[in-house]
Amino acid sequence: MPEAGSSTPADGRRDREEQFAGELRRLRAAAGNPSFRAMAGKAGTVSHTTLHEAAKGVRFPSWLTTRAFVEVCGGDVDEWRARWYEASGAGEAEQADQAGEAGEAGAADGPGEDTIEMPGADDDRVRRSPRAYAVVGAACGVLLIVGGTAVYMRQEQQSRPGTRSTAAADTPPPGPVFPGDRSVFVRDVTIPDGTAVKVGERFVKTWEIKNAGTVPWHDRFLLRADLPADNGTCSTPGKVRIPDTAPGRNVRIAVPVVAPSRPGSCWVGWKMVDGRGQQFLPGARPIYFVVNVAG
Repeated sequence: MPEAGSSTPADGRRDREEQFAGELRRLRAAAGNPSFRAMAGKAGTVSHTTLHEAAKGVRFPSWLTTRAFVEVCGGDVDEWRARWYEASGAGEAEQADQAGEAGEAGAADGPGEDTIEMPGADDDRVRRSPRAYAVVGAACGVLLIVGGTAVYMRQEQQSRPGTRSTAAADTPPPGPVFPGDRSVFVRDVTIPDGTAVKVGERFVKTWEIKNAGTVPWHDRFLLRADLPADNGTCSTPGKVRIPDTAPGRNVRIAVPVVAPSRPGSCWVGWKMVDGRGQQFLPGARPIYFVVNVAG
């Protein structure tokens, strides 16, 4: 049990996590303090609740959540990857592993007071010293602690709703159905993100996107995406047609919208599909709109 006033590894880890949450809050403030719903809408991969908990320090975010937070707020992803790695304590686990390996290597340097000699072909005797037992026991204890901590951290992260492991977060997204197919967002023609609309108001949202690939677009549609951040309050068609578009050309897509009957925030995302609903660009982020509904 630690002495009164002494710090423990858990205290240090908690301090790092709280500092990391504070840095996320400062990053969001520098970006103009966008609402968490608007941030979730732009990210398209995490919920506004998860982003809010990351900024408040309720729980330490996964790298997937951190990367989405940073990208939406215009931060440097590589710089924040290093910060996240340090704050997560992953570096400490690696150092403990290396320390354990170094201890084992030192014990195997050669015979001596702390060496256990196993019998050879011509020797049926085994020399052991009490100190040798202590060294081996300590090394085994370090390995058991490090291994148990790694398993616990992995299970803890997997048990958190809305999080994934770093390895899963770094898995490349699926490619397009047709090689060379690519879409790029150009601009909001109408109703920029965060526009205030009245309850029940009717409006038309129009985007401009570019066929930035080498595949002509024909018989394509935007299908309303079923994502956690879509609160389902705005009324829209389930599918709208995309005009045929040659590679290198821009196209405008319009969607009629009816605002909900009560105030709040409304986010709706869309994915490019064929007539059967199969996605052409499954790894791409959805195109979306987000409005603030006022009474």
